[in-house]
Amino acid sequence: MKDYQAQVEKLRKDAAECAMIRDLATDKAKRDMFDRLASHLTVLAD
Repeated sequence: MKDYQAQVEKLRKDAAECAMIRDLATDKAKRDMFDRLASHLTVLAD
């Protein structure tokens, strides 16, 4: 069970990092890509 919780925490951390990169990106294509990635990782964690 701890392994499962650790994986969920990692997914949430990765989603937060993608959201931060999305917010800092100046290129629209990068913003869109990191937005989709953050959303996908959040769904996986949920």
